[in-house]
Amino acid sequence: MDRSRERNIVLVINILIYTTAITFVLLGTYASPVAYQDLALSRLATLYSLTEHGTFSIDTPGQEPNPFARHTVDKVMARDQIISSKPPLLPLMMTGQYIVLRNVFGLDLKDDAGRSAVIRILTLTFVGIPFVLTVFFFDRTISLFDVDPLIRHVMTLFLAFGTQLWGFSILFNNHIPGVFLLMLSLYLALGLIYGKMKPTRWRFALFGLAAGLVVTIDMPAAIWPAIAGMCLLYHFPAKTLGWGAVAAAVPVAVQAGVLLHVTGSPLPVQMHPEMYLYENSYWRHPTGIDGLNEPKGTYLFHMTFGRCGIFTLYPVLIAGLMSPLRLLFGKGLRFHKPILLGGAGFAVLTAYYCLRTNNYGGITYGFRWYIAAMPVLLLMGLPIYEKLRARWEWIFVGLIFGISFFSAWEATRGTFQTGQEWPCRFLGPNVIL
Repeated sequence: MDRSRERNIVLVINILIYTTAITFVLLGTYASPVAYQDLALSRLATLYSLTEHGTFSIDTPGQEPNPFARHTVDKVMARDQIISSKPPLLPLMMTGQYIVLRNVFGLDLKDDAGRSAVIRILTLTFVGIPFVLTVFFFDRTISLFDVDPLIRHVMTLFLAFGTQLWGFSILFNNHIPGVFLLMLSLYLALGLIYGKMKPTRWRFALFGLAAGLVVTIDMPAAIWPAIAGMCLLYHFPAKTLGWGAVAAAVPVAVQAGVLLHVTGSPLPVQMHPEMYLYENSYWRHPTGIDGLNEPKGTYLFHMTFGRCGIFTLYPVLIAGLMSPLRLLFGKGLRFHKPILLGGAGFAVLTAYYCLRTNNYGGITYGFRWYIAAMPVLLLMGLPIYEKLRARWEWIFVGLIFGISFFSAWEATRGTFQTGQEWPCRFLGPNVIL
C-alpha cells in the first residue's frame, strides 16, 4: 500500500475513533435516562450524607431521610452506623464537585431536575472523560514501541468499541476511572522501563499517584500497577521508593484514615464480612443473582467463556490468552516479559473473583469486574495481531470484532436485568425468575 495512502487511512481511523467516543459520551450521558442503580446509589448516598449531615452514615434517624440510601443494598454496619460498602475516596471526590455545582450553579440533589443534572455531570466527569482518556493512553502505550500505525489504530478501535468499556462509559461506575488510572500507570511504567521516557521524578510521582488511586477506586485491578511497581523498583530503586511509593501512599493513606475514623479499621469493609450481616441486612438472605451458589468450575466457565464470559462477548480479547500460550509452548513473541507478567496478573485476578465472589458483578451487562483486564489483554494480544498477513485472517478478525462490537453496543443500553447478554438466549439465564 502506498505510504501516503496508508497515512491517510490511519489519520481517518484516528479521527473517527476519538470523534465517535467523545460524541457518544457527551450525547449518551445527557440523552439517556438517569439510571438509579447500586453502582451509583450507594456512592450518592454517601455524597448526600456528607453534604447534608456532615457524616459518612447514610442512615440518619430523626433527620431528613437520605433519598438514595433506602434504594441501595450496598451498605454495611460499622460502629452502630449504616454506611456505604463502597470505598470512600471516589464519593469524597464526587462530593467536592457537587459542592461547586450546588454553590455556584444552584444544582441541588433535593429536587428532581437538579438531581438528574448533578448525576449526569458526575457521570461525565468521573466516567465519560476517563473513558476517552483510557483510549488515548492505550493508543499512546502502543505508540511507545515499533508497531505499524494501522495495527495500533485497529487495536485502539477494538478497545474503544469492542469491549465492555464502551457500554459502561455513560453509566456511573468505579471501573472506568479505575481502568483509566491503570492505563496511565502502565503507560508510564512501560515507557520508563523500556527507555522511551526520561526517568524524571515527576513521572515516578505520577505513576505512584495513579497506582495509589487504582488501589482506592478499583482495588483488585491494582494487581497490574503492583507488578509494574515491582519492575520499576528493580530498574530504578531510588526514584521508585523516593517518589513513586510516597505518591502512592497519599490516596491510600487518605482512604485508610477515613475508614479508621468511620469503622475503626483502616482496611476496606470487604475484609470485614461481619459488617454485612447486621439485622435486616439484604446480605443475610440475598436473592436473585446475588444468591447464586454455583460450583466454582461452573462459575469460572461462565465468567470467561459462558453466559457472561468476556471471551464469548468480546472475542477480540482471546489473542491476549494466545500470546502467553505461544510462549509456554516455546514460540517466540516480542515483549515476552510484560506479556507473561500481564498474564500472571490476569490469573491472580481471575482466581480472586472465582474464589471470593459468586454473582457475576450483579445485574449489569457481562462480568463487569473484568473491565480493568480488557486493555491489558489487548496489549498482551498485540504480537498476535501483528503477525496476521493473509486476507482470510483479517476477515476472521473482522468477524470477531463484529461480535465484540455487538456485545459492546448491547451493553450501552444500560438495562438492569439478569440474562440480558446474548449468550443467555442460547444457554439460558443465570437466574430463572
